[in-house]
Amino acid sequence: MKQVMVMFFMFPTLLAAQDAARFARAMERGPTAVDHWMKHALMTHKRGGQVDNGSTTYTVHYHTYDTLVTFLRQQPGVLGAGWDKCIVKLASWPGHSSLGVRFVSNGIAYERCYYLQEGRPGTIELFGWRAHVRKSRELLKFLGARECPGFVEEQRRYCEE
Repeated sequence: MKQVMVMFFMFPTLLAAQDAARFARAMERGPTAVDHWMKHALMTHKRGGQVDNGSTTYTVHYHTYDTLVTFLRQQPGVLGAGWDKCIVKLASWPGHSSLGVRFVSNGIAYERCYYLQEGRPGTIELFGWRAHVRKSRELLKFLGARECPGFVEEQRRYCEE
């Protein structure tokens, strides 16, 4: 019975893992498929990790970015990956981060950036009035993807300084 319970709880975590074969198929299909794969990979870990500093607990997302960038750098066809961890950002909530990937698909080199918001306020805007309808959440929100040449190399230079 214990083994069944362990498998019951472990099986969903195996499904959410980063799948190299699925990423390779996405690279074969093109940059739009890679965008969908990245959104799925980021949203499976949208809750982030909890950090306890002794007096309070808060949510951080840099573990998600680090593991995803490390995974991407190990894949064949990926020329580089990075995120903006070395840039000094304002301590405003919700925070924003960018993640970039340079890869080759069908003989063409692409460099795509993915923009994320770290937190979701519980307000909606109705004709200029911002009604607070639910509590704020510490979740990742995928804002979009676009072409951004030079992003990965720029982040590498920032971290070397």
